[in-house]
Amino acid sequence: MSGDNHILDASIIKDLSNHIYEKRKATAFQIESLTKHALSDNDSQTIYKIIGELTELTVSGSNTGKMGAITALGSVSVALGSFAIAYFLEEIVKPIFVTFRDTDARVRYYACESLYNISKIARGEILLYFNEVFDVLCILVTDTESSVKNAADILDRLVKDVVSAKSTNYVSILHHQETPNEIQSHLVDANGDAIQINNIQDPQKAFSLPKFIPTLLERIHTIDPFAKKFLISWLELFDAIPSLELITFLPNFLKPLITFLMNNAPSDVRLETENLMNIFLKEIISISKVKIEAKRKQLLKDKHRQLKEQQRKTDQESTKHNEGSLEKDVKNLNLESSGEGNEVDDKTSIKSTDTTIMRPQKQNNAVDDNNSATDSFEDDEDEGLYLSGQDIFIDFPSIISILFEFLRPNSLEATEMSRESHDIYLEIQFIVLKWLQEILLISPTSFIKCFPDCISIVIKNLAISDSRKDYELRAQLLGFNNSLQSFLVSVTRIIEFNSEDEDTEVDSEYTKNILLGLNRDVYDEFLEFQLGKTKNTIIQECLTSNNELARITSLDWLTLLYSKYKQHFFDVNSQLDLTVLLRFTSTASNEVVLKLLHFLSKMSESNESFFKEFIKKLVAYFKTELMDKTMTSNNRGEFVIRKLCFVLSSEKIYKAFSEALTNEEDMNFLKVMIDTLNRILLTTHELAHFRKKLKNLDPAKPDDLSLFSTLFQSWSHSASSALSLCLLTSNYELAFLIIQNLSETEVDFELLTQLDILIQLLESPIFLKLRLQLLEPEKNPYLYKSLFGILMILPQSSTYNTLKNRLSALKSMPTLPSTIVPTVSSPTPSVSGSTVNSSNAAFSLKRKRLIEMIDIFAKVQDKHHQFTIESSMKQPQYKESIQDQRSELYPSYGASISEFNDASSKTTANRRV
Repeated sequence: MSGDNHILDASIIKDLSNHIYEKRKATAFQIESLTKHALSDNDSQTIYKIIGELTELTVSGSNTGKMGAITALGSVSVALGSFAIAYFLEEIVKPIFVTFRDTDARVRYYACESLYNISKIARGEILLYFNEVFDVLCILVTDTESSVKNAADILDRLVKDVVSAKSTNYVSILHHQETPNEIQSHLVDANGDAIQINNIQDPQKAFSLPKFIPTLLERIHTIDPFAKKFLISWLELFDAIPSLELITFLPNFLKPLITFLMNNAPSDVRLETENLMNIFLKEIISISKVKIEAKRKQLLKDKHRQLKEQQRKTDQESTKHNEGSLEKDVKNLNLESSGEGNEVDDKTSIKSTDTTIMRPQKQNNAVDDNNSATDSFEDDEDEGLYLSGQDIFIDFPSIISILFEFLRPNSLEATEMSRESHDIYLEIQFIVLKWLQEILLISPTSFIKCFPDCISIVIKNLAISDSRKDYELRAQLLGFNNSLQSFLVSVTRIIEFNSEDEDTEVDSEYTKNILLGLNRDVYDEFLEFQLGKTKNTIIQECLTSNNELARITSLDWLTLLYSKYKQHFFDVNSQLDLTVLLRFTSTASNEVVLKLLHFLSKMSESNESFFKEFIKKLVAYFKTELMDKTMTSNNRGEFVIRKLCFVLSSEKIYKAFSEALTNEEDMNFLKVMIDTLNRILLTTHELAHFRKKLKNLDPAKPDDLSLFSTLFQSWSHSASSALSLCLLTSNYELAFLIIQNLSETEVDFELLTQLDILIQLLESPIFLKLRLQLLEPEKNPYLYKSLFGILMILPQSSTYNTLKNRLSALKSMPTLPSTIVPTVSSPTPSVSGSTVNSSNAAFSLKRKRLIEMIDIFAKVQDKHHQFTIESSMKQPQYKESIQDQRSELYPSYGASISEFNDASSKTTANRRV
C-alpha cells in the first residue's frame, strides 16, 4: 500500500495490524497527528485519503488490521474536533457500521469503542445517522459476547444523552445555510378525518422522529427479551422529550408493543411493558383533558362574547330611544319659541341646536370606548387561550382498531395469544379493556364508526370468559359493556337539548357533551349509518351464541336500542325478521326466554302490526315444537305463553292467538294448540286476572261478547276445551248444546281423557263459582244438564264416581227441592247445524247467538271428524291401538265395548240363520 498515492505508508499499515493493542493504539495516535496537520493546512483531500485508506483496511484487512483501522478512525474524529467532523462524519461512520456485523467479537467490541469516541466528539452531528446507530445497538444488545454487550450498553447511554440534549433543536452544520420550510402535522380530508403526516419535524434538524419510526418498526417485532428491554428504554426516552410528541405515532407501534407481553417474555419485560403502556395511557388522558379544557375556555369565551354583543345591542337601542326622546323635546321647545314672536333670535336657536347635537355624540363616544375596551379584553383572552398539548393529534380510531385485534376471537393476535399461558392471556385482555374503557371516556365519538363491531367483540368475549369461568375478566367486560350502553344513552340525549335553551353553566350536561364532541351530527351519523348495522350484529350474535350470558347481553342491547330509537328501529333494514330470535327458545334457559319475551313485548306494545306478525311467527314456532310430543318442548311452549301473558295483557295474547289460529289448516296442531292454551288458562297463576274476567263476562256488553266469540271460535277445535270455556264463563246452555252435539259422534279415547281432566279441575278452586251455582238449580238448570250429560258420557271410573258423588250430595241438602233438575226444553234447531224453521224467528237474540256458536262448533268438529277418518284410513292399526288405550284407562268401558261387540256378533249371526 506504499506509494505516492497513499498517505499512510506500509509501516503504519503494518503497525495497525499488529496483534498488540498498545502498538495499534500508538499508531492510531500517529494517524491522529497526521490528521491534525492536514486540518491545520486546510487540506481536506489528505483527510479524505486517510479515511479512505483506513476504510479499505476495515474491509480487506485481517481481524487485527480491522481493529487497528477502527481505532484509527476514532483517532481521526478526535483530531477533527466537533466542528470539522461534520464534513467527514459520513465517511468515518460508514465503515464502522459495517464492522458491527463482523463474526469476530473483538472487532465488534472495538467498533463500539470507536463509535463511542466518534459520538462523543460529534455530539449532535451523530444524530444525522441515528437510524443506523440505533439499528446497530439493537443488534449488539443481543450479542452473545458479554464484553460486546457491555460496550454496547456504554455506547447506548452516550447516544441517549445526546438525543436528550440535542434531538429537538440541533441543526447540523451542513444545513445552516438552508432556509426553513413550514410543515403540517396532519391533514383533514373531505370526510373530516384527520390524516397523520409522518413529517412533523423540521427537516433541517439533525434528528427526525418521523424518519426514525420505520427503523423502529423494523426492529420492534422481536422476541428477544434483551432487545425488548432496549426498545422499551428508548420509547420511554422519546416519550419523555415533550417536543418530539412520540404519542402521535402510537398507532404505528402499539400492536407490536403489546406483543412484548407474549412469547414467554420474562416477568421484568412484562412489567416494563405494562409500565410503558400506563405512561402512554396517562399521557393520552392528560392531553385529552388539556383539549377539553381548551374547548371549555373557548366555550366560555364565546359565551362571554355573546353576552357582550347582547349588551352592546341593548345599549344601542337604549341610546336610540334617548335620542328620539331628546329630539322630540327639542322640537316641542322650538315650536314654543316660534310662537313667542321675535323674542328668540338666530343666535339663541343655534346654541339650542348645538346643545341638541352634542349630547348624542358624547354617548356614542362612550359606547365606542366600551367597545374598544371589550375588544381589547377579548384580545387579551385570545393571547392567553393556548394550552400546552392542545394541538397534539392522537389517532383514536386507529388505536381502537388495534386494541380490537387483541379481543377479536378469530384474529391472528388472538390465535397467538391462545398459545400463551392463561395468565398472559388474561393480562393482555385486562390491559386492552382498560385502554378501551379510558378512551371511551375521553373520546367517545371515536367509537361511532366501529360501534357494531365493538358490541360484537364484547358479546363474543363475554361468552368465552363465562364458559371458561374467568369471572374477573367477565366483570371487566360487563363494565365496558355498561359504559358502551351509557355512551349510547348520551348520544340519544343530544336531541333532548335545544341550543337556544342550553344552560350557560360550564358543568351542565349539555356542555359536557359538547366538550366531548357529542353533538347532533354524531346522533345523525349513528342513526343513519350505524343503527341498522348495530341491530343486525346484535341479532346475529344472539342467534349464533350458545352462551346464556351472551344471549342475555344481546337482548339487553336490543331492548335498549328499541327504547331509545322506537321511531327508527323498524325503518332501518326493516326486512329483517326479529322473530327469528324464537329459534333458540327451545334450548335457552328460562332467564333468556324471559329477556326475549320482554324485548318482543316492548315492541308489541307500541307496534300493533309487529305484534300480529309476532304472534303468527310464534304459532309457526309452536307448530314445530309442540308437535314433537316431548315433555321438554311442551313445557317450554307453555312457559313461553305463560310469561308472554305476564309481560303483556293476557286478553290481548289470547285474542291474538285465537285470530292467528283461524287460518291454520293442520287439525292435529290446532287441537294440541287449543288444549295447551286451555290448560294454561285454567291452571296457571299468570292468567288469574284473565280467568276472573272470563268468569264475569256479560253477554250484553259488546266487548265481552266479542271476546267470548273470538275465543270460542278457536276453542271449538277441541270439544273438551270448548266445554271448559263454557263452564268457566257460565255459558251453561251452550255447554249443554255441545254435549248434545257429542252424542252424534263417536267419543274417542282422547276426549274421554280430556273430560277426565276437566272433572278433576271442577273440584279445584278455579271452578268454585260453578260449584256454588249448583245450590241454585232454578237459576242454572243447564248447569245440571251439562254435568249430568258429562256423567252420562263418562264410563264407570273413579272420575265418574267423583262427579256422581258431587251431584248426589246436592239431593241430601234439605234446602233444595226434591227435584234437582228442572224440566227445560232444549233448543228447537238441530245441533248438527240443520236449517232453522220459520217458527224459530221469534227466538231471542241470545238464543240466536247460541245457535250460531253451536253451528260453528258443529262445523269445526265435522272437519276434525273427517280428518280423523282420513288419518285412520292411512293407519290401519289406528283403531286397535286406541281401543287398547281405552281398555287400559277405563277397564269397565273396555268391557262394555267388548260385551257390546259380542252381542252385536250374536245378533248378526241369528239374522243370518
